[in-house]
Amino acid sequence: MTTHTRTITMIATLTGCAATAMGCSTQQVMDDTHEEMQGHGTKHVHYIDGPREDAPIPRPGVELSRGSFALLVIDPQNDFLSPDGVTWGVVGESVTENGTVDNIGRLFRVAKDVDAQVMVSPHYYYPHDHDWKFEGALETLMHDIGMFNRKGPLDVDGLDGSGADWLDQYKPYINDGQTIIVGPHKVYGPETNDLALQLRKRGINQVVIAGMSANLCVESHMRDLIEDGFEVVVVSDATAAAKLPGYDGFEAAFVNYRFIASDVWSTDEAVEKIAAARGQLVNVSGASDIGLDGFDPVSFFTGNTPKNGSPMIRSSYAGATYLFASEQSKAVFEANPGRYAPQYGGFCAYGVSLGILLPVDITTAQVRNDKLYLNVNSDILAKFNADFKGRVDLANTNWPSLFEAHAE
Repeated sequence: MTTHTRTITMIATLTGCAATAMGCSTQQVMDDTHEEMQGHGTKHVHYIDGPREDAPIPRPGVELSRGSFALLVIDPQNDFLSPDGVTWGVVGESVTENGTVDNIGRLFRVAKDVDAQVMVSPHYYYPHDHDWKFEGALETLMHDIGMFNRKGPLDVDGLDGSGADWLDQYKPYINDGQTIIVGPHKVYGPETNDLALQLRKRGINQVVIAGMSANLCVESHMRDLIEDGFEVVVVSDATAAAKLPGYDGFEAAFVNYRFIASDVWSTDEAVEKIAAARGQLVNVSGASDIGLDGFDPVSFFTGNTPKNGSPMIRSSYAGATYLFASEQSKAVFEANPGRYAPQYGGFCAYGVSLGILLPVDITTAQVRNDKLYLNVNSDILAKFNADFKGRVDLANTNWPSLFEAHAE
């Protein structure tokens, strides 16, 4: 199909008029367009009650790049997400059916697990904000019901447990000293806070958005970030919105997410993609990235003599391909790969304790405290074992910075 023909097909699909003139059904044109656009995405997009037929428009997608993306959570506060919050009567149904509270928690957790940047854009109203001379519809409502009220920008008295406070289950993630809490947005979008500045100063150009409320603050943040040159993904079931008779805020937002954002993901998709973006730092050999020189990792834990793995029985984990002596051994590994994979990506443990990456001799492998350690040679193994706890403590301290510097 030529570019000219594709353009005509797209117009026909979106208007439904040209298709009729051409003597074919709009549905057929839509089907053909879906097939033509498989390079941009899939025929279905995640929705809260399962896959829905996707729109016949491009789906650019986002390949998260380690160090270049941030998780942005908007308004993870009691007034939106707690049954005791002042908006629960209108947002509670959507929050519940989307599983929004748990899904935001999952995103916080995976982002922290991979040391991704996490940002929160909150909503706060101070006494002087209530002196505005005019407001939009829901601005008026928020002021009328005392939503996100605080006593002042320098006064946190009464904040703990209030509607403006974080949900308790999010506090360990937000209050860890690593999460960036930008200034409050005053209406819906980030035009009134320092979000874009904080992102730019950290070299971040990809933003994964979750939070509240779907067709208000989330959509406004999405629009502004797109306009400001960021790649933006919205995690649809980690948002929610008000439902009123004849007005479904989430459905309105979902349509615009798909029309505007770089992509729309479910929480399951986002967790998988964020985890994969962590990068890998692992000691492997050969074009197949074989770990442990082809020895069965489980065999180090179950017998005195490690076993060679079979090239026909393999499994991948954290950037390495491991071989196994039996299907049973492979199943044991896959049930808990983190237990059996070597420490520090299979690099020399003593070297990591010194802050350097060294190769290993497989004959130095040993299991201690139910963990597999390797070293560069027998002399270094003896030094490592002479101060085992001290060396492990140093290696554990050094590994995150080595990972940050060398992971790919």
